Amino acid sequence: MKKITTLLALALTSATMMVSAQTLGDTQTLWAKFVTNSEGTQALTTQGNQMVLSPDGGLLVLGQAGSTSSGQSIMFGNDVVAAGIDYSGNGANQGLLLMKLTAGGDVQWTVAQRGGEAAVNENWVATTADGGAVMLANVRHTEGHLSDPIVLTDALGADHELSWTVSERSCRGLVVKVNAEGGIEWMRELTVNATADTDTYPEWSQSSRNIGQGVKTYALEVDNSGNIYLGGLMCAAVTIDGTTIEPHNVATWNGSAQTTVGNLFVIKLDSEGNYMKHMVSGGAATQESVRNLKVVGNKLYMSAWVAGLANTEFTLGGHGATPATTNASWALAELDTDLNVNWLKLHESTVSGSAWQMPTMTIHGNHIYLMGSAKYGLQIGDNTITNQPTNKARQSWLVQFSAATGEAEQASVLPTGKMQMQHGFFGAYEGTDGCLYAIERGLTPSTSFGSELILYKYDQQSLTVADQVELATGSCDGQSLVTDGTRLYVMNRFGNKNESCTFVGSEITHSNAAFNWGQSAYQVPVGAVQGITLDSDNLALAPGEQATIGASVLPEGAANADLLWSSSNESVVAVDGGVITAVDSHAPQGVRRAPGDVLGTATITATSASNPNVKQSITVTVQEGTVTGVTKLSAIQPARGNVYTIDGRLLRQGTTSVAGLPAGIYIAGGKKVVVR
Repeated sequence: MKKITTLLALALTSATMMVSAQTLGDTQTLWAKFVTNSEGTQALTTQGNQMVLSPDGGLLVLGQAGSTSSGQSIMFGNDVVAAGIDYSGNGANQGLLLMKLTAGGDVQWTVAQRGGEAAVNENWVATTADGGAVMLANVRHTEGHLSDPIVLTDALGADHELSWTVSERSCRGLVVKVNAEGGIEWMRELTVNATADTDTYPEWSQSSRNIGQGVKTYALEVDNSGNIYLGGLMCAAVTIDGTTIEPHNVATWNGSAQTTVGNLFVIKLDSEGNYMKHMVSGGAATQESVRNLKVVGNKLYMSAWVAGLANTEFTLGGHGATPATTNASWALAELDTDLNVNWLKLHESTVSGSAWQMPTMTIHGNHIYLMGSAKYGLQIGDNTITNQPTNKARQSWLVQFSAATGEAEQASVLPTGKMQMQHGFFGAYEGTDGCLYAIERGLTPSTSFGSELILYKYDQQSLTVADQVELATGSCDGQSLVTDGTRLYVMNRFGNKNESCTFVGSEITHSNAAFNWGQSAYQVPVGAVQGITLDSDNLALAPGEQATIGASVLPEGAANADLLWSSSNESVVAVDGGVITAVDSHAPQGVRRAPGDVLGTATITATSASNPNVKQSITVTVQEGTVTGVTKLSAIQPARGNVYTIDGRLLRQGTTSVAGLPAGIYIAGGKKVVVR
């Protein structure tokens, strides 16, 4: 086995991160900026959807901006980032806006929708290894402009049209690949019936305010090989890249986005947007939808909402579960990246009523955390955990599951407190001290109740609160959370009736008549794992050869320094705990290999178990070796007679020297020998 070692240089960039005596009260706001409309009226709201870290340490943020005409300007801070979109309805249009920001909140480029609009809360973004991004959106025509194309303008100034003329409004899914400079490389549509036929859907009844929505897009993920995974809910046949996926549980669909019908789906595309495969559920549940997809190593974790029929089986990839009641259920599943299901676990609510709202899933080490806002009840062993609010509130839920089995382990439900309406968790990370840090939002801000963004420190062993701090107060609604290890970034929605929002440890305030999507950054006393150092550069190995990759996490001394290893092509290079093995595959019959021939490449990735945002990769090339020969060949097993077949070559009995042998691969003493 080859052992590769070099001297590691570990730099601790923030000494305060490792000082356990410090409290969350030391948190400071670094900056806060907001997406606004130049009109500034209550109807012209902006809405954030998702935020992710970009490979260069910046941020990619995706949301929507309200407008009623192309003459309006969309602002981020003091910068104009997009133009408005013409609209003929009574409310406001919501156009997509993707922004690349620096760590300091400065705009580097934007991709903006210039025609059409997007459904709220159904748009997602994920980074790609080349520094770009994939965007998943649910788009439709602007009201009153059904013959106009849907247009996205990229950062290079190029327009990309979705030519799609309809007689009444309907939705389509849209997948967009954006490169590191903000240029759109390709787009793929998830097309559905613009207007359903009454033979298939007898209860169909669409109007201009009741948009036929045959697909809802709720989840997006990209793996280490660049493959793309889409998840959501389908009520009608969905076609992508020439492949049509048929729905079930849709006989009563009436075209409304609110109808409880349909089945979940997961679609896998390659890095160029080409269809690879898909998966749908089985059974006769009332409705199912994928809500989260997370790739960790070579595993794909999924959470889904299931509204079941009592004593009716719900199935996924050969695994099944049967709810006992019609109460809402949450399904967790572990798949591989070929969409094979390893396990499925269904968690049924012990109470009827509202399911989870805006659910978020994060994975740290051996635990899956599902969080959000819910009126819910859960049985964990002998304990029944529930909330029964006296008003219509949903409360903040945080549930810990085993990542190995999907079994619920423990849960935390926060009391309503100041946020007497709907509130809930929307993001969490594992700190370098081994504790879990989760942020709670006020989901329905008002002057009557007030709302906050609160960061809680949880003991992972007991899931009890150890510390907390208010990040923002006033009218604020959190939506997405990421950390680069030292800073915490939060996507928020702020503003209602000119309420003033304030931010911890700063003099920053915000007040606006409309709801405004905002981005804020915080310096926290205890951050997450912020980097991985590998002691190997890109490698070249001969078939069958092994190497060990040493690795360390930054900062040094993090409580959870575990790494998860994965290979982008296990048929070429296998990896186990940092030990990589070049797969010894034989050449096809009649194919001759020469020393130095490249047999394949694979990307080996180490991912932090405590902070899946942090990963580091190397490329391993497998090629024929360059051993010069041996003085004697022995232990050669005969094929027939006096002629021996070795890797498609002929070698005669009695050969004792490499002299005169043609270049190639032979077996000597049970070992592979390469002759040049």
